[in-house]
Amino acid sequence: MGSRIKMYSLVVISGLLAIGCNAPGTISVGKSSLERRTGSGNGSRIKADNTANSAKRRGRTATATPAPAVNSPVNGRGATVPFVELQAEDAQTNATILGPSRTRYDINHIEAEAIGRKAVLLSKTGDFVSFRAPAAGNSVLVRLSIPDAVAGLGIDSTIGVYINGVRENLPVTSRFSWVYGGETLNTPNTPGAEPHTFFDEARKLTAQYNAGAEIKIQRDAQDNAAFYVIDLIDLEQVAPPLAVPADLDSIEIYGAKPNDNIDDGPAIQTALDNLGATGKKGIFIPAGTFIVNDPKPGALGISLKNAQVRGAGMWHSVLKGSKASFFCFQEGNCTFADFAMDGLIDRRDDNLSTNAFNGGVGTGTSMTNLWIDHYKIGMLIGTDADLFGTDGLVVKDCRFRNLYADGVNFKNGTKNSRVENSHFRNTGDDALALFSFALAGDGPNLGNTFSRNTVQMPWRANCFGIYGGGNNTVELSTCEDVLTFPGVMVAQAFNSNPFSPTTTVRDVTITRGGGFMFGQEFGGIIIDTPQGPVNDVVMENIDVVDPTFSGVQFNGNGGPISKVSLKGVNIVNAGTTGILATNNAQGNVTLENVVVTGAQKTALDLQTTPANFLTRLPGNQGF
Repeated sequence: MGSRIKMYSLVVISGLLAIGCNAPGTISVGKSSLERRTGSGNGSRIKADNTANSAKRRGRTATATPAPAVNSPVNGRGATVPFVELQAEDAQTNATILGPSRTRYDINHIEAEAIGRKAVLLSKTGDFVSFRAPAAGNSVLVRLSIPDAVAGLGIDSTIGVYINGVRENLPVTSRFSWVYGGETLNTPNTPGAEPHTFFDEARKLTAQYNAGAEIKIQRDAQDNAAFYVIDLIDLEQVAPPLAVPADLDSIEIYGAKPNDNIDDGPAIQTALDNLGATGKKGIFIPAGTFIVNDPKPGALGISLKNAQVRGAGMWHSVLKGSKASFFCFQEGNCTFADFAMDGLIDRRDDNLSTNAFNGGVGTGTSMTNLWIDHYKIGMLIGTDADLFGTDGLVVKDCRFRNLYADGVNFKNGTKNSRVENSHFRNTGDDALALFSFALAGDGPNLGNTFSRNTVQMPWRANCFGIYGGGNNTVELSTCEDVLTFPGVMVAQAFNSNPFSPTTTVRDVTITRGGGFMFGQEFGGIIIDTPQGPVNDVVMENIDVVDPTFSGVQFNGNGGPISKVSLKGVNIVNAGTTGILATNNAQGNVTLENVVVTGAQKTALDLQTTPANFLTRLPGNQGF
């Protein structure tokens, strides 16, 4: 392992981070292929970020102590979480602040995938980032980037976490980050042009600390990765492990043993299969890590119905492995709560079912207090032509991290289901999708709600995507830092069922949304018609702050946009245009109390769209 690390050298040239590699051609240094291909197409906002902050990239250090972060919703928007997030660039440091930058797919701009588009580079022994804990805690999570290996398999290393001056080792890895090929859907691991997905997270339970304690992330002599780019830390007071309830069977009864690196999948499946004989309601996963690689010959994961799977807590009970995956089949009625899942997935391959939860889940199913990490999709809810379907699913208080596609995708006629008070960070497709897929013969998605969710850095696709269906709602949520796509997309696309009344997006904040993908600039919000009309959409009380390109975009390339209203929408500091209509958009959109301020180019650009596309009601300003 050490030899792999030593094959890299770190160079800071003219303020740009570059990695040299002994294997020629594996990682390009200097201008990325994105910059060569798109030139000025990256947009004024990207240029402004990089130009205005070149002094910071040349090594200016920060000395300010951060104000305590807030872990409850602002203005009622976003998830209430038990951890506090602290940004590295706002902390005390003797190291180099990177960014802000929105230049995608560029090793010289790793911070473009950081939350806030800034980070801190620890390039030498003794470099540190020091925080003050705003509350008592006993855990630390670090979001960071370390180099890939020459062959693309990742490296393992350590970083020092100091609690009031005492070092604790934190193992870190790049085995689940660093893919290549830019916009390529099935992301290759082999090093090449246009790298991305730079960040991963490492966490541990620590010694207890009090409010005001110093939490320092420091590179010491034994920490031998070529560099460490620190984005943020999460601090949390973790409760002790839960005890096994009387109405559940511990999987240890069936031979599962924690932390022995032996496959526990057969024991878990056997415990579930025997519930009918034991009379218990489900199974319990004790504290520890349990490997799941082959629960049953030929099975893609663990299957159950009318049963519970509970753990000792998401920080304590972990299922890890290639088939640490659940199928709640037929009538469903499954309960999943209080454990973590790690699928060990290091790239996207749509030929494989590498999801944490798969298919329809019937009725009465709930998923609560789950931590889902390193999968393709966290929850793919729906099965083609499913006779049972999904009705009334509740997903609540969950964390979705470091996925190569969607966080949660409701599809195939899912109805009356909710995702609420959950946190999403670093997804490789829509963090939350309502996909009313039509070609399998299933009905439309109806009556679903995404409420009080926090989304950060989907590096492909949107924070929230809505594709067909009716009476679906996204509300009281936040979307922060989208690399390539809008914050919210409402589109007749991907062979979805038509829209029916009413799709609602309300009380949502989108910060630094929009990006460059497929040769075009995407706005913070887009209503798109590539496969037909979009109709019956209400958007109200939405803040679009600092979008990379336009604030709100209407794309009329495949059908009219009708019965769409925007009310109480604030567009602040758009990188290009406040409101944009493209491809001769047709139909009619009603605007009321829509305010555009600080757009870098123009407040309104209709291009070839007729002026009567917009109906202006009272209260509009700035355009």
